[in-house]
This record gives sequence, structure tokens and C-alpha cells, in this order.
Amino acid sequence: MAGASYSIKKNRIQRGLHPGFLLQEDGTLCLDETEPVHLLYLRAVDGGEEGASWGRLSFRVSCSEDTVYRLYAAAFDEDSFYRKGKPVRIEDFLCDAQESREIKRQFMEEAGFRKFVNQKDLLLYDLQGRYLYLALEVMGEGSFSLSRLRVNRQGDPFMNTFPEIYREKGGFFHRYLSVFSSIYEDFQEEIEALPELLDLDTCPAFLLPVYASWMGLDVGENFLEESILRSLVKEACHLSRIKGTKAALGRITQIVLGEEALIVERNVMGACIRKDQLEQMNRLYGHSVHDVTILLQTPLSEVKKTQLLFLLNQFRPIRSRLHVVCLRDTSILDSYCYLDKNARIPWQGEGSLDREQEMDGSVCLK
Repeated sequence: MAGASYSIKKNRIQRGLHPGFLLQEDGTLCLDETEPVHLLYLRAVDGGEEGASWGRLSFRVSCSEDTVYRLYAAAFDEDSFYRKGKPVRIEDFLCDAQESREIKRQFMEEAGFRKFVNQKDLLLYDLQGRYLYLALEVMGEGSFSLSRLRVNRQGDPFMNTFPEIYREKGGFFHRYLSVFSSIYEDFQEEIEALPELLDLDTCPAFLLPVYASWMGLDVGENFLEESILRSLVKEACHLSRIKGTKAALGRITQIVLGEEALIVERNVMGACIRKDQLEQMNRLYGHSVHDVTILLQTPLSEVKKTQLLFLLNQFRPIRSRLHVVCLRDTSILDSYCYLDKNARIPWQGEGSLDREQEMDGSVCLK
């Protein structure tokens, strides 16, 4: 277990207690400015063996100058203590929302919790015990966010290269080398995270336009929603292969709007249009054989229409002109309405009768 490493992510934080914080989907803790108290109590990190030695604790934090945060850490071989003559698990006590902050603070002082103020890279070499307990308290006004909390039991890669006589844990030489060891571990962590940066499902949103440009797709900056942008980049290679086709226009419309569109090509309608409908069809579908009309069932805002046309123009056939037409909602007949001759209902809908429903003589069931 000497090389174990533990990441404190969303699932671990959810199992703890975090009043005054907002937990985001990626596991980042942000300050809830509407709450006066901001505390974090985590359940125990199990080292797997008694007398476990703990190493480096690091996390990423962003806070204003007026904000002060304190991190508390302790390690014990026992996971419970006696309170009022009854055994109580330490993690249950710390994560109990009914217990007051003052009682928990008194317990941590008497139990010997170490306190670190405004530090984000800590060495826990003097902590030994199977169960590691962590707590956080944020005070002051301003912004605060915490992410990528990580603790490990890895042996110092630099220290282990020296003879055993120099390996005094927690000594001056050890702490001196730990500076370079921490830099090395940070580099190693970034190298190990490279596959995540190249994965379109996990990479940061700001990299998506870069990946799109590699495949010849211009998505602009802050132009599309993140979910739509990810879907477009995932299918950019396939869309490039079918560029200039009806299928490409239809797929892009479906990704951006979430609905299938009816695409009408003017050049294939010549033999299907009657002479008395020619003027009306020309107004709707254009006069030229290069006109392509996209019919949508839902209305679009100007922003959505601009986004859609911006993308479609990159995949439309050469010399073609695109038109986007939004169909209006169909009419609905209210009660006591009458249909004159030549009127018709285009489709029939299914219905159901509730209990004790009455029908008069004008209702016909088929």
C-alpha cells in the first residue's frame, strides 16, 4: 500500500458534509454566498493497514484576498471513540449535521488535528494511522473554489534513491527534497492526464474549437452550447466525408436543433409543380435550381437561426442557396365550431374517455 493514491472527487464529497458549499458536476466546491457558514467534513480515507504513513496532500484552490481557509488533518488507527459511554464512529460524528460546529472543533483540538492556514500543498509525513480525516473551514468574504483534492502514500521518488541513512522521514533533508519531488509529481500527473485532454467526452470546453479546426470545422468562439459543440466535433470527420450532401445538412440541423428537418431541393420539383401553383411554390422554395429549403416544425430565434446558417453554409453544395422556413402551428377547433364545404382535417388524433364521461348524439366512435 506504500504507493496508494486517493482522489477526493464528487462521490466522496457527497458522502460527507458540506454546509455553505455548492457541489458542481465535476466535483468542484464553490462558496454559497447566501450561507454564513462554510464547512467541509469528509469521511475517512482508509489507508488499508495500521500505522499507515501519509504523504503529500494537494488541491487546486481559487479565492479572493479577503478569504481565509483552514484545513484540518489527522490520522488514527481506530475509527471510533467513546462518547457518553457509547462508541461513536469518528466520521459519523463529523458528518452529522445535528452536531454543532463548536463541539466538532473542540473534538478536533483534543484529538490533535493538525491545522494548515491558506496552504494548498501540504506534507503529512508526521501523520500515521490507518484512517485519515480531513476537514475544511472557509471564513471571510469573497469567492472561493476548491477542486482536485488528492492525497497519497507514495514514497518520495527522490528520497528513495539515497542510502537508507539519509531517509529520515520528516527531517530537513527529506523536506528539502520534497520540493523537487512535488514538482516532479505535478509534471507526472499532467502527463498522465493527457489522454483526458484528447478525449472529446472529458476534455475542457475551451479545447473543442481547437479540435474542430483540426478537422476543418469553424465553430467560432462561445458560439454554441457545450453539449451541441461536443456532438458536432465528435461527428466532424463523418460530416466532412458527406459534405455537400442532403444528409450532411439534415444531420447538422438535427444536432443543433434536436429535431429532424424536411429538406426540399428546388431542382427536383420541376415536374411535380402544377402551373397554377408555380408562383406560390416559387415564393416558398425559390426560383432557381440552386435553392434549397429547410422546413422546421418549431419557430427559431434569431440567435439559433444565425448559428444554424453559420454551420450549414460550411457544408452546403457549391452555388446553392439555403432558406430556413419555420412552419406555423396548426389551427385548433374550439367547441361550437362548424366546417364549411371544402374544409378538411389533415389527420386524426387518438383519444381516451375517463370514467363517468357522458357523450351526446353528435359524438361518433370509430
